[in-house]
Amino acid sequence: MKSFSVIGLGKLGLSMSVGLATQGRLAWTMNRSAEQRNAAQFLLPIAVPIYSSIQAIEKPTSCTIIAVADNAIEVVAEGLAAHFGSQLNDMVVMHCSGAKSRDVLNACAEQGAITMGLHPYQTFMVATAKNFKDIVWGAEFPPVEPFRTIADQFAQDLVYSLGGKIIPLSAQTLERKPLYHASAVFAANYLNALVGFAAETAQQAGIEPQEFLPQILRRALENALLGMKQLGTTKFPLTGPISRGDIGTLREHLANFHLLPNAGDIIRPYCHLGIVTAEFACKQGMIDAAKRQEIITLFEEELRSIA
Repeated sequence: MKSFSVIGLGKLGLSMSVGLATQGRLAWTMNRSAEQRNAAQFLLPIAVPIYSSIQAIEKPTSCTIIAVADNAIEVVAEGLAAHFGSQLNDMVVMHCSGAKSRDVLNACAEQGAITMGLHPYQTFMVATAKNFKDIVWGAEFPPVEPFRTIADQFAQDLVYSLGGKIIPLSAQTLERKPLYHASAVFAANYLNALVGFAAETAQQAGIEPQEFLPQILRRALENALLGMKQLGTTKFPLTGPISRGDIGTLREHLANFHLLPNAGDIIRPYCHLGIVTAEFACKQGMIDAAKRQEIITLFEEELRSIA
């Protein structure tokens, strides 16, 4: 049976650790933060060691998963290489970054490790193995055999056991991997910001966000996903005043924002998002170039007025 270890006990690393521990395949974890180690103790079996440093780890596992911040991956890889040396030979070392390539694991590769990148295309709010059900993992495997097959086998073993599926990233995608990651940022991080601004505006309007927003958000996302499935990326079911070129309604929104305390805090994101939505609506053929420019000019003048 393949044994796994996890370095990094943030939401992703801890979720993976919980899933692997449930299967009885987690040999150890490691995290520098005492707070995160203490939190992990409540979710992981007592028999699984939680180390505070790489130097304290007794031996490597069949596959070591590095689930730390992007700017720390290379440092961790160098630490593993320095600590274990040739013991890494034929072992698998993988990172979970959506933006970094396998190159950040070169220190381990120089010791004979088989390296790969395996990124869960998902957002993690809490640590639970349920995060992985039905999600896609973007994979970067070694380019030559037999290392590609070995890495693929480990990836399948891990991902399928957690309930997900693997899609190997193409050479074109790997050349522009930060763009691959940026698409996830648009889908998850920016979406949360949008919901936050919608909730703030709802409160200022005197309505309860929990009552009004869930259904419209759910329907809007369902419509967007349905449109993408049926029409591809050339047409999305955009609605609202910008899609209609309704300048009057946009002016009314802006006028009412000015009645609020700290009006600029909501006007600024509204206008910036309005500009990109106008560009999007024009590309979708919903408004013409003249109307797009009229809307953009409205928003740009508003932004200058609050600068």
